[in-house]
Amino acid sequence: MKKLNTSRQTGFTLIELVVVIIILGILAVVAAPKFINLKTDAHIAAINGAVGSIKTAVTLFKTKTLTSGSAMTDTVEFSGVKGSNYQPWAAAANASGSGFNAVYTTSPEIFEAAGLDMDEWAYRIYTLSGSYVVAAAPRLALDISQPTSAQVIATNCYFQYHWKSTGEPEITTVTTGC
Repeated sequence: MKKLNTSRQTGFTLIELVVVIIILGILAVVAAPKFINLKTDAHIAAINGAVGSIKTAVTLFKTKTLTSGSAMTDTVEFSGVKGSNYQPWAAAANASGSGFNAVYTTSPEIFEAAGLDMDEWAYRIYTLSGSYVVAAAPRLALDISQPTSAQVIATNCYFQYHWKSTGEPEITTVTTGC
């Protein structure tokens, strides 16, 4: 009787390993850009959501001011939010509540009105054409606690609320750098 010498092979062949590596490489090339864009999409969604909240807050503030009989230039307060000219201020109210203050001890009145958490935004309050502006970028796009307006604007991923002493506030968004 003859004994056959048969050996059992275990494991993968070199060809099988190469095929698996190629398939994983193709999946990585196809799927990676979709995951990379999630961060961009999240920043844009945060900005668009904030702007929508701000527009709603401005409309509600104006409506409450008009229905209360307050004059346009009166300093008014509704639900803890201060403003005048039918708009919440872009800065925080000062201690007496009679004017605004551009420091970082309290959030801007427009943040309060819109329900925005100031810890989620890197923002700067500054003056432009004689009135206050708040420019804010998502904290994940700019992780600086008190950035300059130039730093916020340099992200190309921000919104800007420009309080006006006459007319409607100017709200702009820039998302090209998100």
